[in-house]
Amino acid sequence: MMKPSIRRTLVWSVISTMLVAIIINSALSHLIARHEVNEVFDAELLTIARIIRGVIDTPDIETDAYAIGHALEETLQHDINAPPELEDYEKKILIQVWKKDGSQMLFHSNEAPGFAMAPITAGFYHHDRDEQEWIAYVTPLEQSNNWLMVGEIPHARDELSIDLIGIFIMSGSLALVFCSLLVLTAINKGLQPLHTLRRLLRNRSIKNLEAITLTPEPRELSPVLNSINHLFTRLEQGIRKEQQFVADAAHELRTPLAVMKLRTQRLQQKAGPELQDELSQLSESVSRSHQVVEQLLLLARLDHEENQEDCQMTDVVELARRVMAELWLKAEHFKTELALHTDTEKYELNINPTLLDIALHNLLANAIRYTPANTTVSMLINTDHGLTIEIQDQGNGVSDEL
Repeated sequence: MMKPSIRRTLVWSVISTMLVAIIINSALSHLIARHEVNEVFDAELLTIARIIRGVIDTPDIETDAYAIGHALEETLQHDINAPPELEDYEKKILIQVWKKDGSQMLFHSNEAPGFAMAPITAGFYHHDRDEQEWIAYVTPLEQSNNWLMVGEIPHARDELSIDLIGIFIMSGSLALVFCSLLVLTAINKGLQPLHTLRRLLRNRSIKNLEAITLTPEPRELSPVLNSINHLFTRLEQGIRKEQQFVADAAHELRTPLAVMKLRTQRLQQKAGPELQDELSQLSESVSRSHQVVEQLLLLARLDHEENQEDCQMTDVVELARRVMAELWLKAEHFKTELALHTDTEKYELNINPTLLDIALHNLLANAIRYTPANTTVSMLINTDHGLTIEIQDQGNGVSDEL
């Protein structure tokens, strides 16, 4: 299952909101623009009706109807010299003249229907049925006592409305793309502190439990940073307590186990044959316990060193002497002598003292364990060509097969 993404959620939420806002704005703008376009065209239709009324409103309109109609037809014909791009917006005008009582149509233009385009009532009328649509304006002819109907086929209005829809769609799409880019940039910039915090946490190790700081620190991330830093503080305190507990427990157990080991060895020397087997098992158990304690001490030291600098100036010769002193009792138990041979009394090196201590301790302890009794285990430190530490014993070694 894909994990939810705050960035993806924010981006899609903002883009969806913008899309809905653009659609609503485009729809309202189109309605308002269409209303304004209709008002402009209605005003032009009214102006055309007044001009025609001024031309034909004479007492002799009934006798001169043909001549007047022919003149209007020629006036309303399409101008072949007009620019082609204006053809879609050219108005298709329809004209009818009716007697006052509506009993007879005196004349009409060629494209006008054979029936009345509108009721014999002054004002605008919209006809839209039988696949025929026009908008008519009806006005009285005062001098001839008749009615004038001037109609318009709303092709230009529809064409302009379609063009407006295309403009709104194009402008809305461009606005959505442009705003989406701005939104992506803003969200990426706003989420940058989260990316910085993720990078800082990813690069953290158990050695680094210092407080995290962000510059500048967003107000929304302050509670998160405070909680994380508080967690680091508690974690560091817990690790220190654990290390201190291991070190204290190991130190407290080290001396009693050493004493128990010595007393067990003395009892083995004084006891009779019937107790030798039991005392030998007891001595092995104490030795194993002592080894566990030594390992706990090394673990505590190693954990402590991990929180310090890895390397520091260390006297390797003094460290070797200390390791041999710690394993002296072990050597006596295995009836082995320890010897240190060095060509210098002091040799400082920038190393990790804990790791070197563990390495020397393990090598020397293994040599003591597996060398024959009444032999010598030697540690040789040579500084002629750099530092060389060698452990020598009298054991059988490891066969080629193994």
